[in-house]
Amino acid sequence: MTDHTDRDLGDRLRSIRKRRSLSQPELATATGLSLSCISKIERGILTPRVPTLRKIGEALGVTTSVLQGAGMGDAEGADEATLDLWEPVRHALAAPPALDGDDAPTAAEVRAELHRLQGEMAEHRYAEMAAAVPALLRDSAAVGDRSLRSSALGMVGWLLVQNRQWDDAKLVLEQAVDAADDEVLAAGAINTRVWSEIRQGNLADARLLALEWADRIEPKFSRATVANLAAWGRLWMYVSTIAVRDNRPHEHEDALGLARAAAARIGGEVLAEAATTRTFGPTTVEHVAVETAALSEQPGLALALAERTPPPVLLPTAAGRLRHRLDMANAHAQLGNWGDSMVELRKLADRAPEWVVQQRYARDIMGGIVERRRTLTDDMRELADMVRLEV
Repeated sequence: MTDHTDRDLGDRLRSIRKRRSLSQPELATATGLSLSCISKIERGILTPRVPTLRKIGEALGVTTSVLQGAGMGDAEGADEATLDLWEPVRHALAAPPALDGDDAPTAAEVRAELHRLQGEMAEHRYAEMAAAVPALLRDSAAVGDRSLRSSALGMVGWLLVQNRQWDDAKLVLEQAVDAADDEVLAAGAINTRVWSEIRQGNLADARLLALEWADRIEPKFSRATVANLAAWGRLWMYVSTIAVRDNRPHEHEDALGLARAAAARIGGEVLAEAATTRTFGPTTVEHVAVETAALSEQPGLALALAERTPPPVLLPTAAGRLRHRLDMANAHAQLGNWGDSMVELRKLADRAPEWVVQQRYARDIMGGIVERRRTLTDDMRELADMVRLEV
């Protein structure tokens, strides 16, 4: 049965196409999509991904989110194995375990555990973190320190987003914002919320949330803290990448400029929060420039920008850095450089297997290689299986 949202999309697309005086074949030619694809979307029997809607919106001169309408995202939920792994964490969120005896934790012990788990996060040891998080939730609730509690909840929210458990993550991150004792700390959890909405394809929600909080924590550069600049700059980075997905080119350039200004003020790469491994600085911002070039199918520009960007020194294997390698793999694949694309994907699979299997982006790249290659190598087949590419 056709979903009501899909029918709404079809009606919107048909109306806008007719107002632009375009036939279905003409729109197909302008977008590089098949006539069958355009026809199926308009009839409500095909639910397109956000990249497809971006191409259509670009050809029609409208934003992707206008085509989407309300409540039409692009989410891929967690598989059964991932849900099973994180079940103890969800249980601990609903009913935190009790402390054993009188051995109450101290704030210093909770802070040390946060630091240790941050290192585990940088190495993408999600199975180990899933086992340790229930105790962190228990202890952070016991010490009565709002900043530690907010950081602990923010870490759990980040992990749930990374592992594609969207609804649980949203609830935890809302709690992290409520627990925070200042807006800059709360903005860390908001950054994760925005990232979650982007991963789900909820472009309008992600954009509004990022703009609201960028306005709330806008720093005065003469006396802003590094944490303030980093949180604010990351919000503008997200606005920039949302703008590319949403066909807002001028907003993309403006937002990227603001992120660059914050990075230049800091002067180098920093890790400004205890809840995640997110970094911020000039290298991080340029990685976003590479990402947006790859997303807008300018692979030559993406590779040229990457060539000019110095390699990361701070947390080179953090999730954002690995995402940059996926952008490189995507750019090579767009150019038909299969070998170079596979080199990047193989490095990621070897270095962070628990991370790469959660990346729909990796599946998309691998799927494109499989579709466009006449024959597959053994390594291609192995990686397709590893990232759980569907038949």
